[in-house]
Amino acid sequence: MSEKSSKKRRDKYSYIKKRKLPIRVLTLTVLISVVCLSGVFFLSINMDKIARIYKEVVKNDYNNLEYMDSISQNFYRHQALVFQYMDDFDDESVKKSLEEKSIQLKSDIEEEARKFGDNVIGTVYESSYHTIYSGLNGYFSNVNYIFEFGDEDDYATAEFYMKNMLQGSIEEVNDAVDLLDTLIKDDVNKTQQEMTNHFEVSRIISVVIIVLLTVFIFIGLIWSVSASREIAYKDPLTGVNNMDKFQKEMDKYIKKGKLTEYTCVCSNIKDFTIVNQQLGSDVGDMALRNFANTVFHHLYKDEKIARVGGDKFIILVRNERIDGLIKFIDKVSVTVDYHDEAHVVQLETRCGLCKIKQDYDTGTIVDNVHLALSQTKLKAVDNIWFEENMLEQAYDRKTLLVEYQNAIKQKEFVVYYQPKVNIFNNTLCGSEALVRWWKDDKIIPPFKFIPVLEEEGRVTELDFYVFEQVCRDIRTWLDNGIKPVRVSSNFSKLHLRNPQFAENVLEIVDRYKIDSEYLEIELTESSGYEDFNAFTEFVDKMRKRGIHISIDDFGTGYSSLSLLKKLNVDVIKIDKSFIDGIGVGDEMNESLVKNIIYMIKDLNRHVICEGVEYMSQAEFLKKQNCHMVQGYLFDKPLSHDEYEERLKSPVYEKNIVA
Repeated sequence: MSEKSSKKRRDKYSYIKKRKLPIRVLTLTVLISVVCLSGVFFLSINMDKIARIYKEVVKNDYNNLEYMDSISQNFYRHQALVFQYMDDFDDESVKKSLEEKSIQLKSDIEEEARKFGDNVIGTVYESSYHTIYSGLNGYFSNVNYIFEFGDEDDYATAEFYMKNMLQGSIEEVNDAVDLLDTLIKDDVNKTQQEMTNHFEVSRIISVVIIVLLTVFIFIGLIWSVSASREIAYKDPLTGVNNMDKFQKEMDKYIKKGKLTEYTCVCSNIKDFTIVNQQLGSDVGDMALRNFANTVFHHLYKDEKIARVGGDKFIILVRNERIDGLIKFIDKVSVTVDYHDEAHVVQLETRCGLCKIKQDYDTGTIVDNVHLALSQTKLKAVDNIWFEENMLEQAYDRKTLLVEYQNAIKQKEFVVYYQPKVNIFNNTLCGSEALVRWWKDDKIIPPFKFIPVLEEEGRVTELDFYVFEQVCRDIRTWLDNGIKPVRVSSNFSKLHLRNPQFAENVLEIVDRYKIDSEYLEIELTESSGYEDFNAFTEFVDKMRKRGIHISIDDFGTGYSSLSLLKKLNVDVIKIDKSFIDGIGVGDEMNESLVKNIIYMIKDLNRHVICEGVEYMSQAEFLKKQNCHMVQGYLFDKPLSHDEYEERLKSPVYEKNIVA
């Protein structure tokens, strides 16, 4: 026997002696060791098989859900094209364009449906897929009829198919999608239940082995049960607890009356999609694991962390340690392997927090922190504490989103124009298009719906709604012999995620045959910082067509004159917050505005100041050779008819600025 083997054997007997195990237990353990190892091996193989099957089933189900989601989104967009086709029935060029788009989108849907069908043929989802496929065929058949009658200008028959035939096909597809969604989710639940059942069987087998084969097998059983619980309650990617385990831990604290000693935190990583896009999903997974591990080791033993999903985590921390935790996770540096080299990635977080009250249950706590987290983006802050009024706000938010879609269809949004004035000759030199929501004969202020639409990614639709109305108005004025001035339309930075953003803008411009001298696209300052490449590409396409680009809210973000030089824009709008400090004895602010104007003009850009309300402000800006201003000193935002009268009389008769 080798010296190494002898040492292992001595260590083994030393361990047994130290534990004072009876010699009979030792003898029995040796005799049945083969059986024990077989039992442990069986349990390991069984659990590994269960885990692999579970992962494969869940992966396949999520793939199916992604197919369904893609089909549903394109199906919804196709419906929107058909509805727009009917709305613009009298415009042949628009109808032709929409018909061509719908044909392309139909092709995309059919291709996605084919891929989805390949994935589910031979599965329990096949019949539901056939129902969806049949419904799509019925839907596209009815759409073809609508387009055929549209080509013949038979609006009544097209509308009949729209209302009486197409709706049924839409409902059939939607019902089938909902049914299949339920089936897939039930399948996931069933898989989890089967996994639990398998582990229970493994546990029973282990108990039998323990009873029959000694304390050694009993130890094996403990390991098996522990391993099964780890799989059932651990997040497979990061290794921290999953939500089931987290809520069970909170339930224990509730029973002990200790939960009010803790604060619940729901945290997600800012812009984590950028990490995945730039470094790859494998590196992103590594960053998530290291982040979770770093936070886990920062917590005390009685504090808990679980992964909710994606880059979102939930944490239970002692009340007295909450400030320290928030500071700790505000910026967490993790090391990842990228191209066989170690790289440090700094992850920043935003958090929703909830102070736990005596009457809160686990579900309420989890809902509260999720709601608080959702408010961080809406209010552009990193951390927010849950407040009871957030529940009412969340309800109002959901109601607003429902009403918004109907408002778009009913054209409840109207465009107002706020004049821009050349203060050297008191003449109208431009305007800014602003949206107003008329509902039940009342105006809903933009600040009540624009932030919500921005957060939900729905503001892009409204931006194009406004822009098209602007082009429509300009076309009407030109046709009626009224000379318009350049109108700036605001577009959210969310549009930069759309690779067809410029093409979509130009399509509307060309449809209404608007000369570029009458148009200006206005983007916020942060747009150029968050996606510089997309921003510059869009600006280049606009400038090639002669359309002006302006930067709004200059000075409120991460202003950089060096970067501003690279942004090939035409106009810089100085934010109202700077103008408010003029004429009130704030010499530092006035000096700052003076130098900003000088530097912008030195970069060969035009400058405009918004929020001019007092003559002293206008006089100051005139001295700084700033020609264009905008504000209540001249005009409030004007309705279409009021603004049309202003176009007819562009000179402000009263000499406001000397």
